[in-house]
Amino acid sequence: LEEMDALTMAYNAVQQGACGVDMGRNIFQSDAPKAMIQAVGKVVHENATPKEAFELFQTLKNEEG
Repeated sequence: LEEMDALTMAYNAVQQGACGVDMGRNIFQSDAPKAMIQAVGKVVHENATPKEAFELFQTLKNEEG
């Protein structure tokens, strides 16, 4: 999945009551896995929206770059 799609899927799962999500494959298929794991963490632990998490992902990805 594209990063935004994966973050949306994680957000929807948490909003529907999941205690966490297994995003391992999506994280490590990303071209910036460190940024992606932090973005997923924002969704799961801080209730960030997919848009907020994707903005964080892009910022962190650019910093890694």
